[in-house]
Amino acid sequence: MHTPVQPGIPRFLQDGVFYQEHHPDPAFGEQIYCLWQLRSTCTLPSDCHYLVVPDACIDLVFDLSGQAEQGVLVMSPGLQALDLNLGRQFDYCGIRLYPGVWRGSQHIIAQSQTFCSLGGVDTPAFTRQLSACSEADQQQRLQHFVRELTMHGTINEAAWMPQLLAQADRLTCVDDLVSVSGYSRRQLQRLFPEKTGFSAHDFLKILRFHQALATQRIDAYTDQSHYIREFKRITGITPVAFRRQYR
Repeated sequence: MHTPVQPGIPRFLQDGVFYQEHHPDPAFGEQIYCLWQLRSTCTLPSDCHYLVVPDACIDLVFDLSGQAEQGVLVMSPGLQALDLNLGRQFDYCGIRLYPGVWRGSQHIIAQSQTFCSLGGVDTPAFTRQLSACSEADQQQRLQHFVRELTMHGTINEAAWMPQLLAQADRLTCVDDLVSVSGYSRRQLQRLFPEKTGFSAHDFLKILRFHQALATQRIDAYTDQSHYIREFKRITGITPVAFRRQYR
């Protein structure tokens, strides 16, 4: 199963940064991977550079700090991790959508966009409502927002090719994708960018990367040098350096 993780909090700041993921209600289980919170618990000694690693998901990010009147940020890194400077104080919550749920994903990958209106919702006003809510109420409001986006046609009712996500740990090459999906190689080459924003080959790279992050195993790679090379290409550092720097 594709279980994207975001271990991008610098270890030396971990005592001052809170991050938590929540499972959605079953009705949203085919759209939402998780609802999340990320905030500082004190004024940090230095800026927090949060590393967002590629996971092929789309994140809807709400800034609850009240420091600026803004809407929802819709984002996903491409094939390289994204270093975000969050400053010394911050408060965010968000929705992580499965690959293919966001329509027109190819326009979001590695080029985030801020929307002041989405699915007929005034997102700055919605963000203010979220900032005044309890944690449990936030989660319910975020899921209601997803329902509004679905009804409006902004997002799809389910991930694209859920059978691929369910067998992510078995997929090692494009031929595996062909076998599981039932599509021809040519069809996949056309559909993957359209539905996920990634080529089939690049999508596999992301699945392998997260499999290694989650299990600390490199079975999907040819050998250790291949693993280190691909890991460094995605994060900019070696796996050993990554584990030392991020929790």
